[in-house]
Amino acid sequence: MLIMNFEYLAKPPVTRKIKAVRVLLSPGEEVGEHSTEKREEIIIILRGIATVIVEGKTIKLEEGKIHFIGEGKKHNIKNEHTADLEYIYVVSLFD
Repeated sequence: MLIMNFEYLAKPPVTRKIKAVRVLLSPGEEVGEHSTEKREEIIIILRGIATVIVEGKTIKLEEGKIHFIGEGKKHNIKNEHTADLEYIYVVSLFD
């Protein structure tokens, strides 16, 4: 069950082309697979270890690491560890 906490840091109408969100995942939680569609996304790990799955490829990201997800990529973010995972994602918004 997804019970993630999130906070918008920036989004329209304040911004024109980006959305930024801070996400907190407890141990065992995940965002769920979704697609960037016609957007690009950057993930910045603030605390914990993220399991990032992009198009079936698994990447472990630790605190301070950044990962780029290209346009149209299916992906998921999971917290498979015993501590909370906190990260920010920044998404480009195309017209």
